[in-house]
Amino acid sequence: MIHFPKIYATCKGSETAINTAYDLRKKFKDKKIYIYKEILHNPYVIDDLKRKDILCIEDLNILKEKDILIIRAHGEPKSTYDELKRRNITYYDATCKNVIRVHNLVKEHYENNYKIIIIGKKTHPEVIGTNGWCNNEAIIIETEDDYKEITKDNKYYVVCQTTTSESKVNKFIDFLNKEKINYEFTNTICNAQKLIQTSSIELAKNMDVMFVIGGKNSSNTQELYNLVKEYTKTYYFSELIEFYEHIKENDYTEKMNIGFTGGASTPKEQINDYVYLFNFTNYYKNKLKEINNEINKYNKEFKTKENSLVENAIDKLTIMNCDGKNLRGCLIDLGYKTLHDDNYSLALSSAYETFETSILIHDDIIDNAKLRRNKKTIPELYKDEFKNYKTQDNTPNSLGICIGDLGFYLTNKIILDNYKDNENCIKVLSYYNNIVLNTIKGEIIDVHLPYLEKMDNNNKLKEQDIMEIYRLKTSWYTVIGPFCLGMILAGQSEEKVKQMEQILEPLGIAFQIKDDILGIYGGKNKIGKSNTSDIEEFKQTILYSYAKINKPDYYKKLLKYYGKDNITEEELIEVQNILDESGSHKYAIEKMNDMFYKAKQEIILLDIKEQIKNILLGLIIYLEIREK
Repeated sequence: MIHFPKIYATCKGSETAINTAYDLRKKFKDKKIYIYKEILHNPYVIDDLKRKDILCIEDLNILKEKDILIIRAHGEPKSTYDELKRRNITYYDATCKNVIRVHNLVKEHYENNYKIIIIGKKTHPEVIGTNGWCNNEAIIIETEDDYKEITKDNKYYVVCQTTTSESKVNKFIDFLNKEKINYEFTNTICNAQKLIQTSSIELAKNMDVMFVIGGKNSSNTQELYNLVKEYTKTYYFSELIEFYEHIKENDYTEKMNIGFTGGASTPKEQINDYVYLFNFTNYYKNKLKEINNEINKYNKEFKTKENSLVENAIDKLTIMNCDGKNLRGCLIDLGYKTLHDDNYSLALSSAYETFETSILIHDDIIDNAKLRRNKKTIPELYKDEFKNYKTQDNTPNSLGICIGDLGFYLTNKIILDNYKDNENCIKVLSYYNNIVLNTIKGEIIDVHLPYLEKMDNNNKLKEQDIMEIYRLKTSWYTVIGPFCLGMILAGQSEEKVKQMEQILEPLGIAFQIKDDILGIYGGKNKIGKSNTSDIEEFKQTILYSYAKINKPDYYKKLLKYYGKDNITEEELIEVQNILDESGSHKYAIEKMNDMFYKAKQEIILLDIKEQIKNILLGLIIYLEIREK
């Protein structure tokens, strides 16, 4: 069971800084908006700002008079403000109010001839900023070695980095008292930080495991992790992909008490993403095993002793009909579970995965592919069998077509054997038939477009042509179809099914854009097929169409490689460079992210079981970060 502390995540100062940036973007839609350095030590926040064209910069020389600058939450030295005023740069100060208070205290006491002491990390931006309000003359206490700089000749004024630990402060104050040093002290540790720490510790005492979420460079999150790990097994994550790899490899059961928390620079939305991914991954791991076991059961049932050649063909089908991602089967289960909690849809999930295998067999013949799911494709297996024959002609491909056809009808057999007495069986078969029709229509466009492009470089390719492939071939076949098929088996209304079709369409399109990006930029061992095949097949993707439509000079360079056989590693790198330099790669990523975002916002508003909603949101995050 998942738990949260009573108080956790972004403090008021962090929220104010983030909201300042978002509000300015709404107000000044056409102006360049920059943040001086990282607004918070949190990549999640920085990436989201970047998507809204708000960039963090390290060099003030980039700025022009008409630009807008935001001073980040950590604050800046006085010299930064002087420079901005001198250059007449419009700026908005998002410095945390607690940090501004520290600056004012330091400035006041420095001007009254106090020697300033700051307890904190020397390289931390807040400390650097505070030091800038006393002419950079402060003594910074990071370790006990720094105590030696303190003498009895001065009167000192002591402040703290707002996110430093109480124990470090208390130890240093004890030292000052013991040595009878003349000092004044203001405890400037942020109260919000203390409350987050106290609340997280209280939770940790009753948890089997705690996950602390936040930026790797975040001092407050690091401090929170150091405190929490004293009470239970604790992990610190700043990247979703690292978190996914961890939970994928470790077993977390529903009986375990699992706590999530985050530092003062970690938005709750970010922590929620980790929780969504956790829910999806645990569900996916368990359901994957169930579907694989069910598929293996049917694979055994497919086998026949009628004819040795047919037996050989079915063996090849069953070799291919396993070890898949089974995402589509999981979506059928999720669609079904919008109304019911049992495993009645398991046979339908297995049937659909068999359908997927069958259509992939045909896909491999169309693409002349050699690898699928890190195995030799069925035509390649036959070529190995026939290698001693003088001629192989087209028999391996012909047999592959037969086996694909066989798989389609075995899919129908599974559905009929299991659901012929179900009142929704006709609706299920009818909807399944529509999925197949849409998939084949998409495949026709997908096969025909590259031919037109090869034959005529002046062919008027449009982005909507590519999007139609994505909609029909991927979105329907991969996301809309499976989830809605499960809903129909469960007995959901036609109105609900239509609503889900609209909500899930952008998710399916984003899925395919990610596939196309991985097809060229992913590693062969991870994606299970050659990462030059899309180029060799002249595959029409948004990466290709953007270059052709918008960047003709780069498009001409692409034509040197697209459609060429046996692309080398060096040529692949050259294609990647062309797609990067032309902006095609960036455009595809932005388009994909927009689609993921749209689907996420729609799902958040959905009126369905909270558990299903959370798993779907986790699925989106999984699809965003996946590497295969």
